[in-house]
Amino acid sequence: MRIPLDQLCVKSGVLCPRCESLVKSGSVTELDIEVMRALLKAESAPDFRFLRDSGYIRSVKLGSIVVIQLDVPNADSRTLLKLAKHLESELSSRVRIVNAKNISARDLVRSVIQPARVLGVNTLWLPDGSMEYVVRIPKSDLRYLPAPQEEVESLLSMMVGTNVRIRVI
Repeated sequence: MRIPLDQLCVKSGVLCPRCESLVKSGSVTELDIEVMRALLKAESAPDFRFLRDSGYIRSVKLGSIVVIQLDVPNADSRTLLKLAKHLESELSSRVRIVNAKNISARDLVRSVIQPARVLGVNTLWLPDGSMEYVVRIPKSDLRYLPAPQEEVESLLSMMVGTNVRIRVI
């Protein structure tokens, strides 16, 4: 598995100067280290051998859920769900895994805000040439969001790389 830190540092818990500087700069958090350790441990299991060809991007705590973004070239949703269940026992928190390999903005939004329904994802082009996504969800599904609406918007904006707004209809 490709991770931003050295595998030996993550497994042992003692960081070398390079890894320590990445943690101090804020590009890698303590949650990232904990998730990477659990993923490296799961990689040795026969069910999760696909993790050897994958890459770790980031993980974010969203309310009571840990959202893990991976770059997995050849894994189906059933295998990722099985990995999420395994990581839930390791991290003692609910886990959602988002595959960043060739995924559209709509699929990314769906995987993060499930079980809330997505009515549509529109691209809004602004006069200054920038764009943002507007995600429409029904008012009845607002209670199914994994965290408050503002937190979900900021998480989706970080994952997509552009501004994301949630509009309740």
